[in-house]
Parts: sequence; structure tokens; C-alpha cells
Amino acid sequence: MSSVASLVTPEHGTRQRSSGGWSTLGHWRPDSADPVFDPAGIAGMARRVREPICVVADGQGNVGTAVGGEITRDISAPAYPCLGALPALYPEWLGDRSFGETHGTRFPYVAGEMAKGIATTHLVTAMARGGMLGFFGAAGLGLGQVERAVAELSAELGSARSWGVNLIHAPDEPELEDRLVGLLLQRGVRRVSASAFMDLTPAVVRCAASGLRLDPAGRIVRHTHVFAKVSRPEVAEKFMSPAPVELLRVLVGRGELTRGRGGVGVAGSDR
Repeated sequence: MSSVASLVTPEHGTRQRSSGGWSTLGHWRPDSADPVFDPAGIAGMARRVREPICVVADGQGNVGTAVGGEITRDISAPAYPCLGALPALYPEWLGDRSFGETHGTRFPYVAGEMAKGIATTHLVTAMARGGMLGFFGAAGLGLGQVERAVAELSAELGSARSWGVNLIHAPDEPELEDRLVGLLLQRGVRRVSASAFMDLTPAVVRCAASGLRLDPAGRIVRHTHVFAKVSRPEVAEKFMSPAPVELLRVLVGRGELTRGRGGVGVAGSDR
């Protein structure tokens, strides 16, 4: 059993106990690399997230870290008391694995969307090529500028799924939303990030419902994925609920959705 003891910071910055014994997992024996006990060395080793790390003591009260080697109960050869072991942590494993499967990413990270093209096509391309998801910042730009950006991204990234375009709410000019959504759907943009929406609009519902179909097993297959940036639970609930029937009927009446697609949306649109 371990005893309770205070921790004291010595002059060189490592931590040591002033009293009491250590509780150990066994002893760590190095292979090619010795443990480190200085602050810079420990910080550097902490960046090696893809390798298991052992927390070891040096027998003089100092605590450090080590990689490689082995943990053993055999103390016939020189070894360091092993106080703990941290498994490798792969960034790819963070979050829900289905995110990467759905959006073609290696890492579950999203960046971009900054208005007026601050989130540039270069940023989006770098994110996509790095295995992450990037959104072009279309807010505040003219349709021609957005169209050129979409053409550039399509040419650069080809069939890659890990990119999209921002759609910002324009409450005083709903026709701007409609025209931008029409452009994105026409150019085959499969991921749209909706921001500043306090309620669903025909444009954002059109994004979510366009191309919906049922597979042979009766499951909904989504053509366009809508990401919603929300700050209030009641807004999040609207985006996570089935699309309102009245908005689907409006879109069907305009000819922007077919009756079949509208029917799927009524049945349950899981934006």
C-alpha cells in the first residue's frame, strides 16, 4: 500500500516526495533509451502520444518518464520503480469513429468557416489533405466568388469528401440563402456548415433533404450533410429533429424537392 506524502519541487524543476513510499506497478527496465527527469525532457516525451509512456522514479525521490523498455517484477538487473503506465493515445481514436467513416477523414477535426474567405481555399485544401474536414468561409462573398472557390476546391480535391462550404443565415435577404444553396447543390458540394441560424429556413432544409433516399433495407441515405453551429439547446433541437412538414411542402411546391424526397424528409430527416 502507498503512503500519503507531500510533493516538493526541487531546484531543477522535477517533483520529489519529502516522505513516504511509492506504490509501483513493478520495475521498468530500459532498452535503448534512458528515462528523463528534467522538465524539458518530460515535456518532450509527453508529445510522443503514439507511444506508451511509463512514469518512473530514480530512487532519489525524482519522478520522470520513459518510453520503450519493459515493465517487470524481476529486480535482478538494474531497473527503475514504475509508478504508472500511460497507453498510446492516437488522435484518430478521439470522438466517434463513424465521423471519419462518414466524412472521409482520418482525424475527427473540423476547421474553417471564417467569413469573407478568411477560411481560404488553401486552408480547406490543407485540412482535407491532412485527413481533417475543412469549410470555406463563404459568408459575405458574392456568388461568383463562391463559385470560383468551389470550382478550385473540386479541381484540387477531386472525389475527396472532407470539405464543404459555409452557409450563413441572412434573415433580411432570404433569397441570398436560396441562391447560394442552389449553387452548392448544383456544383455537388456535399457538406454545408450552417451558422447564425436561430430557426430552420427553406434553404437549410433544402440542403438537408436534397438527394435523400432509402436503401433496400429502408435506411435513410443522405446526399448532403448539414453541420449546424448552434449556441442554444432549443436551436440544436430543431436541427436534430425531422424537417418541418410545412417547409418540405413549400420546397416541393417550388419544385426544389421531389415528392419522394419530401416524403423521406417527413418520415425523418436526421440532419
